[in-house]
Amino acid sequence: MPSDFILEFASFLLKSNALKFGAFTLASGKSSPYYIDLRMLPSFPSHFHFTIAALKDAVSKKAGNFDTLASVPTSGVVFGSALAYAMEKPFVYVRKESKGYGTSKLVEGHLASGAKVVLVDDVATTGLSVSKAVDAIRANGGVVENVIAVVSRMEGAEEKLKEMGVKLVALATIKEITSTLHKAGLIDDGTMDSVLKQMAGSGEYEAD
Repeated sequence: MPSDFILEFASFLLKSNALKFGAFTLASGKSSPYYIDLRMLPSFPSHFHFTIAALKDAVSKKAGNFDTLASVPTSGVVFGSALAYAMEKPFVYVRKESKGYGTSKLVEGHLASGAKVVLVDDVATTGLSVSKAVDAIRANGGVVENVIAVVSRMEGAEEKLKEMGVKLVALATIKEITSTLHKAGLIDDGTMDSVLKQMAGSGEYEAD
């Protein structure tokens, strides 16, 4: 993404408190010196529209021709469904687990056999949930080669998906976000260093 997008997006995350620094525990149980809550975005329509427009542009340029957009609950569905509406594309979502009643489907919505699917994620971390979604879509006859995320934490998702023959594209990485904020004087050296160390612990950054 262009640097002007990164600056506006990063500044919004910080000012809206969608990006917090401190001591946090992620869903995986892993500790982190920062937390990104993109569920804040829809509460700010202009910034939400700005982000969906950027997703639309990225998908159009990076994914080429495709048939269907898909996502994983919960916050990913917000971005995926809004993007599908903006692009006038069919949308499905993949449950984390079967309901255990009714049709017990993992993939909700109509997925045509052989459909080329682009998966939409909000924050890509280890890639575990989105890789399971790739497996589910493929098991239901869909073809997945691309995942588009709003933010990549650079903690293994890219590598995990690459092993599956899937390319991950993110509007912004946490390195780009924090570097931009640091250059603008909005976060200090210690905060920047804590993020780099988090990335180094995931093998994504070679510490000095």
